[in-house]
Amino acid sequence: MSDCIRCGPCGYADNTRNAEKWCTVCEEGLCTDCEQVHKSIKTTRNHRLISTDDFQQIKNISISLTCKDHNKRLELYCKTHDVAVCLGCVLSHHRACSDVIPLDKTAENAKNSTALADLEDTLTIASQNLEQIINDRSAALKNLDGQKQTTKDTINDTRAKIMKKLDDLEQKLLLELDTQHGKCKSELSKLLNRLKNSERNLNSLKEQTSQLKSFASDIQLFLGTRQINKTVLKEVKSVKEGIKSVPNYEVNLQLHTAIIALMNEVDQLGVISVKENITSLPFKEAKLDQAQKQLPVQELNNINNIKFRLRKKFDVERHCYYMWRSGCTMLSNGNVLIADYQGSKVLMEYSKDGKHIRDIPCSRPPFDLSVIDHDRIAVTYGDNKYVEILNLKNNIVERKLKSDNDCYGISYQDNKLFIISGGIVIRDITGKVLKTLRVDCGKYLETTVDRIYYTVRNDHTVHCISMADEEIWVHKVESLIDLKGITVDDHQNVFIADQDSNLLTVIQYDGKASKTLLTETDGLDKPSALHYDKDKKMLLICNQNGSAALYNLE
Repeated sequence: MSDCIRCGPCGYADNTRNAEKWCTVCEEGLCTDCEQVHKSIKTTRNHRLISTDDFQQIKNISISLTCKDHNKRLELYCKTHDVAVCLGCVLSHHRACSDVIPLDKTAENAKNSTALADLEDTLTIASQNLEQIINDRSAALKNLDGQKQTTKDTINDTRAKIMKKLDDLEQKLLLELDTQHGKCKSELSKLLNRLKNSERNLNSLKEQTSQLKSFASDIQLFLGTRQINKTVLKEVKSVKEGIKSVPNYEVNLQLHTAIIALMNEVDQLGVISVKENITSLPFKEAKLDQAQKQLPVQELNNINNIKFRLRKKFDVERHCYYMWRSGCTMLSNGNVLIADYQGSKVLMEYSKDGKHIRDIPCSRPPFDLSVIDHDRIAVTYGDNKYVEILNLKNNIVERKLKSDNDCYGISYQDNKLFIISGGIVIRDITGKVLKTLRVDCGKYLETTVDRIYYTVRNDHTVHCISMADEEIWVHKVESLIDLKGITVDDHQNVFIADQDSNLLTVIQYDGKASKTLLTETDGLDKPSALHYDKDKKMLLICNQNGSAALYNLE
């Protein structure tokens, strides 16, 4: 396979064997046999070896261990100039430096160094800044699309209104045309009817004259001629009077000047204008405030400096008689999501002021959950072998990740899901299993950028390991009986909820100290789920009895 790492010493001897380990000092792979030889040689027995699987995670990260000026291995560190150097550098540029020490000595305890913590804070805050900026610009883009649609709707609505107005004006004008046409037609018809009557009368008199001429006596003809003549003269006079002033009508249309202007002068319905408002997006610097800068990191992280202030306590709805508030988290808008493993098939959403917002439907009673982004969360279901990714906007299951074991605690970090499922299973967001850590753990875990934290109920211990499954520290607290929720603050101090003891305990970032922060007298009633929001510096505690509380950490 192209991803396989070959054994370096075997390759030098023209043998092809796959490596099982990677030497971080020699920077080459070692098969099982060469690993034993490597460990047996005095000069290499203390070299750090990691699995090839772990090396695959870092092989593409470019870190030069060779001096670019002298092409020699960087073995020393000049504290004066804060730079790694080789022997050639010391001879050429650092002869006068009195604090050149071995590089491996300087790198001791690097994982707990202030520089690493500062780098992690810088990366975390930079990522948060970018996420906020991207969300802001995405919202601006979405808003721009909304403005386009609104403008388009206005155009269509205006056109519809204009067409309706034209239809109304057309109907009104046609009605007026019918009215005026009817008046004119009525006048013309009256005159025409009178003329037709006169025509019929004259024709009748003409017929009578013809009959008198043919059949009447001279006396009858004489008298009839005079009588009919009077009637004819009267009819002719009437016709003449009627046609002295005869109207001829001409129906025309004179358009309104505004309509003529609309057709002749208006060449567009409106003008699209763009107003550009310049804004400066905030970018939070990865620096502590001035008061904190003057304190050493050890003092800032010391658990004795942790102070609590109760922000809000509220009751959570009871969906059935038995309750187990098994998981909780906070959304970017400050709302709270709570899972009740003994309740109904919903996640309960509350505002930070304790107001119930809604119930989000799930396929089963949820056990634990973790936020992926603004729209999505990952949910586990305890005694069920799958994880679901839910879309909070439409309540649709986007993806269902099947597992070989029941799925309990879950955490999201760096595009990966960390799930307690027969150990700790690390999967990418598509569901692909990246690694399985065979550790004996309880039902809850938490992750940071480079660490995994989990509880072991049987021996009252909390474990901190690296992403490569290397133990960093183990802390035992005898007073802890039934370890439940676990969460981590900005300084990698670990908070543990103990249900039976009614205790909230904090373990210092280095695992060297612990103390009780809250007890039953502070309102704890079988605390079972925890979540710390690093942005808001707020701790959420859910009690099994149904109440929840938000604390500000100061």
